[in-house]
Amino acid sequence: MSYMNDTMNARTRAYPVGDAQAQHPAPSRSIQGLSHYSGRGRRKKLVQEKRWRMCTWNVGSMTGRGAELAATLKRRRMNVACVQETKWKGMKAKEIGEGYKLYYSGRDGKRNGVGVILDSEWKKNVVDVHRVSDRIICVKTIINDSVKNFISAYAPQAGLDEKTKEIFWGDMDTVLVNIPNNEDVFVGGDFNGHVGYMNYDFERIHGGKGFGARRNSEGESLLEMATAYDLAILNTYFKKKDEHLITYKSGNNKTQIDFILTRRNKMNTVKDCKVIPGEPLTSQHRLLVAEYKAIIKKNFNIHKPEPKIKWWLLERMEFKEAFVTRMKDEMGAMNEMSHKTVDECWQSMADYIRKTAISVVGVTKGATKISKETWWWNEEIQGRIKEKKNAFKEWQRNLCGTDIESQLTKTSPYLAELT
Repeated sequence: MSYMNDTMNARTRAYPVGDAQAQHPAPSRSIQGLSHYSGRGRRKKLVQEKRWRMCTWNVGSMTGRGAELAATLKRRRMNVACVQETKWKGMKAKEIGEGYKLYYSGRDGKRNGVGVILDSEWKKNVVDVHRVSDRIICVKTIINDSVKNFISAYAPQAGLDEKTKEIFWGDMDTVLVNIPNNEDVFVGGDFNGHVGYMNYDFERIHGGKGFGARRNSEGESLLEMATAYDLAILNTYFKKKDEHLITYKSGNNKTQIDFILTRRNKMNTVKDCKVIPGEPLTSQHRLLVAEYKAIIKKNFNIHKPEPKIKWWLLERMEFKEAFVTRMKDEMGAMNEMSHKTVDECWQSMADYIRKTAISVVGVTKGATKISKETWWWNEEIQGRIKEKKNAFKEWQRNLCGTDIESQLTKTSPYLAELT
């Protein structure tokens, strides 16, 4: 036995040393090419798969709610938001804070009104805004060579006349027909219709995971439009709790009337779609969110506003006197202009004036202007909004499963007397 052991040991020693037994080489000091090394910055990726989010929300009114809405969208990381019942008159665009810009359309400051909100990056890529009416608006953007159309819609309520409904659905047909098939379509709106949780007769565009037992005529109209343009109703494709499906809640009335639609052949880019019930901006309509994935090319050519001369400071006496004195000195130092043309003389004078103004009043930093509606959005106001949100959640928990009138009497006896 000892002879065999000695023979095996000799054979083992006869073979060359393996890589696992050999001494490891000294580590490289240059650390070139080691992107995972902590002392070297990671390489920048020009193309990444990123998530982007879209939502739809009936806000009730935009008056006095711009800053709070912008703060909510930023906290929820929204890139695009379709809003209804803005109740703003006009067809304009406005900054609402936190880098968000609202494109809105409205004809009456007391009712209706729709809008599309884009964040600080996406608003730079807007190429067209089609304001159809106070119920439909379409904003077209180009993101990484992909054309995206965002439509915000507010359908007539069930109690309105049939003519108003026909006009709305006719306008929707006109907008969708004019969008080429190679462009993406995203529709977010309050359609005031029930599509139910069953998907019979509409299996292609209805996921069979909606809310509500029955459909109504408005819901049928929505399903027919979605079938005609091959648009999937996203919040019927994901199995959720009822609280994450209900988009409208008033007392004991719980319905699903807000929807997000996209092309059926783009369903592979949809990651999730659900309702977020805890936002206190509105007490009845809830925030409906859809999350997508996309290949994003990083844009390194970030536009920065150019600095401007602070001409308005010349209204102050000390700047005015310094500017006049400096200009007199510059005028005395100017060369004879008799041999110059009129344009050359004008250019020389303009250069002297700008140079003197910059030395006296200076220039701005090139930052964007603060919105007139958001200057008061400070920490104290944000703290009050947070208290409001917590109180709203507590009110929802206490109200769930109780009688409305008894709860009203308990919380506010004065309001109970009025009812």
